[in-house]
Amino acid sequence: MVTEPGEGFADNWSYLRAELNGLERLLMMAIARQRKEAKDIDRIAQSKADRATSHWWKGIIAPEGKVAYDEYRQPSAALPSRPSQQLERQIQASQSRGVILALPALRDRLNLTAFEKNLVLMSLAPEVNRRYARLYRYLQGEDSTLTDLPTLDLALRLLCKNDGEWRSARHRLMSESPLLDCQLLRLLPTSEATLLMRPLQLAEPLVNYLLSEQPTDRDLDELLPRDGTHRQATPTDETILATNGHTPTSSFQIQERGVAAVDWQDLILPSSLLESLKALALRYQGLTQVQKRWEWTADAVGSVALLVGSPGTGKTMAATALANALQVPLLQVDLAAIEPDAYPDVLETIEVQAPPLLLVKSAQAWLRRSAALERSRLQQFFHQRRHQPSITLLSVIQQAAVAMPWQAQCDAILFFPLPEIRQRQKLWQVAFPPQVPQAADLDWATLAQLRLSGGTIQAIVQDAILYAAAAGDPQVGMTHILQSLQQRRLRLPSTRYPQRH
Repeated sequence: MVTEPGEGFADNWSYLRAELNGLERLLMMAIARQRKEAKDIDRIAQSKADRATSHWWKGIIAPEGKVAYDEYRQPSAALPSRPSQQLERQIQASQSRGVILALPALRDRLNLTAFEKNLVLMSLAPEVNRRYARLYRYLQGEDSTLTDLPTLDLALRLLCKNDGEWRSARHRLMSESPLLDCQLLRLLPTSEATLLMRPLQLAEPLVNYLLSEQPTDRDLDELLPRDGTHRQATPTDETILATNGHTPTSSFQIQERGVAAVDWQDLILPSSLLESLKALALRYQGLTQVQKRWEWTADAVGSVALLVGSPGTGKTMAATALANALQVPLLQVDLAAIEPDAYPDVLETIEVQAPPLLLVKSAQAWLRRSAALERSRLQQFFHQRRHQPSITLLSVIQQAAVAMPWQAQCDAILFFPLPEIRQRQKLWQVAFPPQVPQAADLDWATLAQLRLSGGTIQAIVQDAILYAAAAGDPQVGMTHILQSLQQRRLRLPSTRYPQRH
């Protein structure tokens, strides 16, 4: 079905084709310009050194009598604004008719910049047609690797018109972009030393969402991490305002839990990570004893640790196990659920309460380069926590979201990886409450092949239990697990369990 410009797009695929057509025009313009530049250089260059320095000598020698640019980054051949404005009108017309378009919905939900939105489109294109991969490889030339994906350098070159836009886009992406915060975009490791040469890859769930024929708001909700910075959290009944008589000027929630029955053996983590967590507990226990035994106090007694890992990898559970080992309450604050205007009040409340164990979730809101909180105020917070017996845990999804000066303030940076296959099998087994009957057909080995976090496994099992209870089945079996997986658009690798439709 072809739609008129005023009618909007009939569906998500119609919109995506229009975006990809625009991207292809941009790529072909860049290729034509690169071919012309290569032809001009080949006419004059006598060696590899001449080619490597062509960005300099082309400013002096004009092969066709034109004044050339003597800067490395020439003005981009970005698409003219008129097609973009027309595309935006069609998007708005589609939305007014109730048609959900995946990429615009993602852009609006996360407040993506035009660069970030086009970066997603560039990274998505090779998932639609490998022709884009071949175009990327040509444009990346001798710097291209064997990947089908665009590099950060190519995206910046194509999507930025000048040096100012280049600097702004790179800073936004590396310091505060929700694409990295929510792990929707990855900068893949490479043998190259520079960040610019790292390929850009979208998370598989995001690719599936963007290519959906009929995306829904629920699909987008499930795509975003529950503890991500850009997800609006809803306080639960057990959340309390823990101010000890201090009344802040803005409302916010701080959650305080008593000692929980989570032991070290309940944590399914790499042994090295577990030992690092135990070392934090041991140091705190030493602080409480050294003054009694020898009447000595260290200058800086508090510990600060940065916890890095995807949602569901066990950061909160590790903090709970620390609280149990130390027999102290755990004070939690999730910055994703707090307006930036209330951050000073949060810090003041924490300083008044002086909790021995503090977990700050979505800590990148304070620790990134462009944080709303004043640097001096946060430095005061670190100073106060370090000069009292305490453990401060700062939880983030990616280490790159934390500015280097704040990383240097941390005594330890602890990485929580996705569990390995043996750990996943154990996570599937322990996810079932002991009082819930399990069917004999539960295939732990096959389920463990799905590369999921412990939190995701727990959520899948919980839904499977609810499905079994709603159906009146006496036990929870693979049928209920498959139903839960299907709701999350996950599929087992084994052909024994075909996808249900």
